[in-house]
Amino acid sequence: MAHKQRVAYLDYLRLVAILGVITIHVATSLNFYRQDYASLNWQILNFWDGLSRFCVPVFIMISGAIFLNPDFDLSWEKLFKKHLRRIVVSYLIWQLIYCGWYYFAKGGDLVTVAKFLIGSYDHLWYLPMIAGLYLVTPLLRPLARRRQLLEYYLLLALLFAWLLPTGLDLIRLWPKPPKHMADALAAFKRLLGKLDLQTVMGFGGYYMAGYYFSQAHMSKRNLYFVQALGLLGAGATIGLSGWLTAKAGHLRLTLYSYNSFFVLLESSAVFLSLQMLKPRLWSEEVLGELAGSVMGIYLLHPLLIYYWGKTPVWQLAASNSAWLPGLVILIFASSLAIVWLLRRSRFLARWLL
Repeated sequence: MAHKQRVAYLDYLRLVAILGVITIHVATSLNFYRQDYASLNWQILNFWDGLSRFCVPVFIMISGAIFLNPDFDLSWEKLFKKHLRRIVVSYLIWQLIYCGWYYFAKGGDLVTVAKFLIGSYDHLWYLPMIAGLYLVTPLLRPLARRRQLLEYYLLLALLFAWLLPTGLDLIRLWPKPPKHMADALAAFKRLLGKLDLQTVMGFGGYYMAGYYFSQAHMSKRNLYFVQALGLLGAGATIGLSGWLTAKAGHLRLTLYSYNSFFVLLESSAVFLSLQMLKPRLWSEEVLGELAGSVMGIYLLHPLLIYYWGKTPVWQLAASNSAWLPGLVILIFASSLAIVWLLRRSRFLARWLL
């Protein structure tokens, strides 16, 4: 994979993933946490939010597909001076932008601003997380090149990062579990904690899976099976989250976790579907312009959600969640327009995008 050569299906994945991110944030802005959780209005938000949970895992898999590829030129100098430098600079600048905006525009207090500066402001958590994966990439690349070791790593991740934690969460979330089951669950969780398999936990599994999937050659029959599993995963995320929340009378969104097994199924289906189908909706130039704007859209879009949220259009949608897809397109289009203008300036593009 040559460095300057764009891979079309990865660009389409970037666009699908950023639409998923915007969908989650728009749903959250529509009184997601302050509604009647048994109402149709909230269940519509739950549908779109649960359906979009693939977004962050797909972004991570895209990075894995690129950075773990042995054909990708990733010298130490390029890793630190180009890729990590870009992440660090973007993070520091946008941390200051959002913390300043929070304090001056939203009237936030200095204590909260300090907490954001020490930690991460809202969606910016993704940048230090992906920087951490970049740092361990030189260790993971030799592992990824050996298929047997890669599959062993993914098997451990499947068991200990996705399957077992999700199974335990389901037992814990189930309404009124028997006491002996709760005690057994607590003991089993302590046992898993003693194993301490941090190497295959967290987002590393998605990173490695991205490269593994990028090398896949799958028949249509197998792809249909993967897509069916993806629909099952999305359905379980939406259905169980909605049912458990309505049953409890308060939010029970543990299955929204990006490390949920159901989200893994959904994310894998999205990645492999576009990897195998290789859509051609736009020319290379248009696709490159759109995909090249995704980072900027990610960094910018919460500001636009906030200011669009003060308009009558948004207020109307707040009482009718069926408008959500239209709002997602509105935020995407307005973010894209601003990013397109910023990219016309080499200085602004270098420091802001």
